[in-house]
Amino acid sequence: MKIRLAAVVVALAALAGCSTPPGPAPASPAPKLPEDAIAYDDLLSTDREFPFDNTCDKVSAGTLDEVGATGMDTMQGIAGPGGCAVEFGGAELDQLWIEAKGPPNPSEPRYFPLAWDGTVTSNSYHRRLLLDGRYYAVETIDFYGGQPGCYLTVDTGSPNSVQFRGILPEQFAAGYGELNHAATNYVIDHVGVNRFMEENCPAVEKAAVVLLGDIDPGGGSLATR
Repeated sequence: MKIRLAAVVVALAALAGCSTPPGPAPASPAPKLPEDAIAYDDLLSTDREFPFDNTCDKVSAGTLDEVGATGMDTMQGIAGPGGCAVEFGGAELDQLWIEAKGPPNPSEPRYFPLAWDGTVTSNSYHRRLLLDGRYYAVETIDFYGGQPGCYLTVDTGSPNSVQFRGILPEQFAAGYGELNHAATNYVIDHVGVNRFMEENCPAVEKAAVVLLGDIDPGGGSLATR
C-alpha cells in the first residue's frame, strides 16, 4: 500500500471528528485492516504478548536469503539483547536494525499510539500506513551518525512495538544533501526529505514484511496470539 504523507493529511482532514476506527474483530491469524484506518487517531487494538525478544533467534537462514541479506547479529545493550542487526552491505541498504520500542515512562501503557500521533517520532516526516494490510505502522526519518534513515515502527497489538531502522551506505545517504534540520538552523528541507523517504522506505517495508513472517507468524495489529 503506497499512500504517502500528503494523502494521509487529506484523509485526516476529511474524517476530522470521527472517533470510532473501522476494523474487524481480533482473530488468529490476524485479519486485514481497512484502508481508511490510517485516517483515525484512535486505533482498534489487542493486548497480546510481544512476539519479539530483541534477538535474531527467530530469523532463519532462508529468510535472510529471501531478503538478500548476508548475515545477522544480535546487538548487545547494557541490560541485555538490544536488537537484531541484519547485514545487507548493498548499494540500496547497508543494515536493517530490528529493535523493540517500549513505552517511554510508566504512565504510558503502550508505545505505538505515541508513534501514531507523532508524540515520539520525527517532526520532519510522519507517514501512517498499513504494512502488508495487517499491521498499523508509521514511517519517520531519523539520523544515525548524522545520516538519514527510514524508520518503520510497527504495531503488534502489544505494549511494545517493533522498529525497523534502515541504515544506508554513508556515501549514498550523503548524496541527498543535508536533511538533518538540527544541523541547518532547524529549517527542514521538506522536498528533499520526501524524496529520500519515497525512494528508500520501500526497501525497508519489503524486508520488514518478510522478517515479520519469522518474528510474528500469522501476526498483525489485531492478532489474538
